[in-house]
Amino acid sequence: MKSMTGYGQAPIRVSGFCGSVEISSINKRGFEMVFNLPREWQILERKITELVGEKINRGRIRMVANLDHFSGSPANLWQNESLVTQELEKLKNYCAAQNIPFNASTEIVYRIASSVSEQSLIPPAESIEESLLHATNHALDEMIKMRTSEGVALRTDLHSKINQLNDYTKQLVISTQGMSLEWKNKLLHRLREWGLEFSDNDERIGREVAIFADKSDVTEELTRIKSHMAQFIECLNISSPIGRKLEFITQELLREFNTLASKSARAECSQLAINAKVELEKIREQISNIE
Repeated sequence: MKSMTGYGQAPIRVSGFCGSVEISSINKRGFEMVFNLPREWQILERKITELVGEKINRGRIRMVANLDHFSGSPANLWQNESLVTQELEKLKNYCAAQNIPFNASTEIVYRIASSVSEQSLIPPAESIEESLLHATNHALDEMIKMRTSEGVALRTDLHSKINQLNDYTKQLVISTQGMSLEWKNKLLHRLREWGLEFSDNDERIGREVAIFADKSDVTEELTRIKSHMAQFIECLNISSPIGRKLEFITQELLREFNTLASKSARAECSQLAINAKVELEKIREQISNIE
């Protein structure tokens, strides 16, 4: 079982370039890739998506390529003098349009030359592809390790919560026993208080008791609850993605406890059902982050 939250990083190096690849993920119902890559590398997004999709089933995955620094010599600043001239001309025209005095100081020229040099040093996609995919794969493995580690913690927490839910269910089994007989005795007591004459075997009373017994019978709900909890625990031991299945089981458990609460004729049973629903809400919050 894995969490959908994770982070991984890996260095990337090619001639004249040094940087890193970062991959992070957060929870999402489906699979989504978001990129922050240099324009020159965007052609590789499809291959990266396929690479990530082979190992990740759910989550919003964000990949960032950080350009840490360039290892070119100062002389390389002037290897594209024509581009520097073009950028200066653009700046001059902009200043003229905005009625701003233009003064090409040494600092401005150096900054433009540095910017042009950095842009020219970004390797083209075909030369960076192998290194970028290798770094991506390494960062992806690091992220998966974190997702797996968090998955272990989630499993432990969910085991604790489902055990608490099981305790509430056991108490409900005991608390719901004899409700029909209790209701019958209350009904007979009220009828006697009203001074009505009847026999204990009165057909009308028997019919009312039967109707109440049918409406208040929670045997089916308790049986389904036990079955759903067994399936839930079984899922926690599966290594493949089980987030959606756990969501479905939790939804069914909530439905059964809602029905049980509406049928209950005892305050203690209603309170136990409410406690169980509160625990289920906590479970639902946790499994929203499971792959």
